[in-house]
Amino acid sequence: MLRRSAILLAALLTSACASAPERRPDNPPPPPPAEAPPPARVDPLAGIDAYAAETLAAWKAPGLAIAVVRGDETGGEVAFARGYGTRELDGAAPVDAHTRFPVASLTKTFTAAAVGALVDEGKFAWDDPLKRHFPGFCVKDPHVAVALTLRDVLAHRSGLEDRADLLWIGTGFDRREVIRHLCQVGQAAPLRTQFSYSNVLYAVAGEFTARASGLSWEELVKSRLLDPAGMGESGFGAPAPGGENTARPHAERDGVLVPIAPRDVTNIGPAAGLVTSAHDLARWLLVLLGRGVIEGKRVVSAGVVDAMLTPTTMVGLRPWQKELYPESHFLAHGMGFMLQDYRGRLVAWATGGIDGYSCSMALLPEEKLGVVVLANVPFTGLPEGMVFRLLDAHLGAPPKDWSGKRLALSLASRARAAAARKERVGERETTAYPVPLERLGGLFASPMFGDAVIENRDGVLRLRFANAARATLEPWRPGALLARFEDADLEPSFVTFTMDTRGVVTSFVLGDHGTFKRVTR
Repeated sequence: MLRRSAILLAALLTSACASAPERRPDNPPPPPPAEAPPPARVDPLAGIDAYAAETLAAWKAPGLAIAVVRGDETGGEVAFARGYGTRELDGAAPVDAHTRFPVASLTKTFTAAAVGALVDEGKFAWDDPLKRHFPGFCVKDPHVAVALTLRDVLAHRSGLEDRADLLWIGTGFDRREVIRHLCQVGQAAPLRTQFSYSNVLYAVAGEFTARASGLSWEELVKSRLLDPAGMGESGFGAPAPGGENTARPHAERDGVLVPIAPRDVTNIGPAAGLVTSAHDLARWLLVLLGRGVIEGKRVVSAGVVDAMLTPTTMVGLRPWQKELYPESHFLAHGMGFMLQDYRGRLVAWATGGIDGYSCSMALLPEEKLGVVVLANVPFTGLPEGMVFRLLDAHLGAPPKDWSGKRLALSLASRARAAAARKERVGERETTAYPVPLERLGGLFASPMFGDAVIENRDGVLRLRFANAARATLEPWRPGALLARFEDADLEPSFVTFTMDTRGVVTSFVLGDHGTFKRVTR
């Protein structure tokens, strides 16, 4: 039986071999199908000149500067750095990669890094309460005053009232006065419960570093960050009008874009005081993409960069942002940077706007790509749109008219703001003051803003308070005057008075600035 099975198996194998075609040298196997050639890679910078020109025309902006870098841990390179348009409306001087712009809140990334440098030195820890090293610091809520940490400040999760920003805009307070008057600022939300953006607390962080290092914030940033990174075109304060290769600020006045004087933001310098160029910010992007290293030289530790780019405070995407970025699912804040998922990558970005200027920069850490855009108009949508246009081009995403989309949003926002302002102020209802002018005048005081004086000058009632705030008080509604500030960026506010039984004013309330009580000295 076994022998018969073996014979049968041999017969089957022989049959199978006989049925297979014989391979001869002149009959080789067919070649595998040819692979399709990979699609040609489109240069992500192709068309950028034309798009920049179209953007300037659409936004009616004088000029902008762009830099794109491709970084790595050994140095990377500046792939593109160029300026477009002019430094001033209808001017002849061109913007180039070395033109200096105030970069507003992009400054916060330097303050966060400066704090991190001192953390690395063991001067303090990210989670140290401010009060431990800065005994004079306070805010109105005693729990927050004791518990607030550096991480809370840099990650914008203090819960502090927005009106804290009124301490620096137009008051003339210096940095220490701004910080001292924080004692009168309350909470809009409990500590660490929501995102609460604060310029003034970044000024506190800067003063904190000054106390710990023995250097001013400006000296610390220059010696520890700017100089080692080779950022020789960077400085601080308001640029001098007409200064060498400096962009002039522009703002809308009565619907028309005009040149304006730059604002001195020294009193919140750590939040918004850096003046720099696209060339220099390209080097800062290379530092960050190199995790603290540029051209083989370490500027900050990798741990500091990682901490800055770690989500700390949830922000959330608003409806208009979800529509604009349908590929995104979250928006958070690290320290100095917003953090967002975009087309499957992490984008770390920051934006800034100060009187007459706007700017934006972004990092794709996994792609080792960095982009910065600076403009001499106050519309932050312009640089943000250009940044995302360049990110999309690098990622090979379908083209999108980012400038057009952001311009539409900007125009709609400006229209809503104008309508709300008109509705809030309304039409003038009276030209008569509620009581004789001599009863309205006198010396008043606010815990938050200090002394205020109301006085009659040639039949015009004028208000001055803090060190430099000035306004005229016009009859507007029965029982209310309208304060028009000399500082064009302070919205008109209503003033209402409280009087005693004799008809003498005992106090007044000035919009969000709060209550001022009459004092006798």
